[in-house]
Amino acid sequence: MSLKTERALSSNSELRTLLENVSDGYPDFILGVMLTFANDKSGQNKMISFLKANPDATADEISEYENFLYFGY
Repeated sequence: MSLKTERALSSNSELRTLLENVSDGYPDFILGVMLTFANDKSGQNKMISFLKANPDATADEISEYENFLYFGY
């Protein structure tokens, strides 16, 4: 595992735990979200809030929200 991957996965344990509990989540999905927000505490907090408000969100729905936060659409 690369140092960048290790840092991303350890950047926010709460976010990682919430992502690991997504019913249709998978390792690359978790890593992708963690890499997107590895250096963005505000983005991490927004994603955490989204996951807590939408505990049944699918990986696709979470990815859409990730795109909204990161790209603005």
